[in-house]
Amino acid sequence: DERVNIFKNLDRETYKIARSNVIDMILATEMTKHFEHLAKFVNVFCTRSSSSDVEGDVTDYVPLSLPENVTLVKRMMIKCSDVSNPTRPLRLCVEWSRRIAEEYFQQTDEEKARGLPVVMPMFDRHTCSIPKSQIGFVDYIINDMFEAWNAFIDMPELLTYMRQNYIRWKEFDEQGHTTLADIQKLQTTVLMSPIFPSKPSSNTKSD
Repeated sequence: DERVNIFKNLDRETYKIARSNVIDMILATEMTKHFEHLAKFVNVFCTRSSSSDVEGDVTDYVPLSLPENVTLVKRMMIKCSDVSNPTRPLRLCVEWSRRIAEEYFQQTDEEKARGLPVVMPMFDRHTCSIPKSQIGFVDYIINDMFEAWNAFIDMPELLTYMRQNYIRWKEFDEQGHTTLADIQKLQTTVLMSPIFPSKPSSNTKSD
């Protein structure tokens, strides 16, 4: 539809570059490559040169002059955006955790109904603990990636929300709030309380 074709005024070479970038960034969200992308990013941007003793030394910025390193930044940026829910304020984090769990439960239900292989057996609505799934997600995927991203862009509020949410998920798990119904009940009681904090606590350390 030419009315919404944001690429229509690009010349052929620029279009090819833009299209290649879009494809590369989409493929970067494939989780089977997660640790590979993260390791490359950390190696380039999170390991300061030992010879750079002066704060703000120009050598800190040299990596961005290389096209392949710009690509690393774009990949990491979309990866963090793709799975950023644990770094949102708790009310939003819980709401979207509930939604993604329901989506996965529906997929598992349909796979079973059709006699298909179950891709994510851990997301069985009868046995899955939503808090445990979120805790594991932060431990295995989110924590290291956002530690690295924060070291690059300096947004400590992301880590603050992540750590506060992690504590709350652990509390929910210990209190036995595991199912979708449990989470929905929390959303209409505890999480909607006017005394419940919606901003990061100033007492929470970001490092």
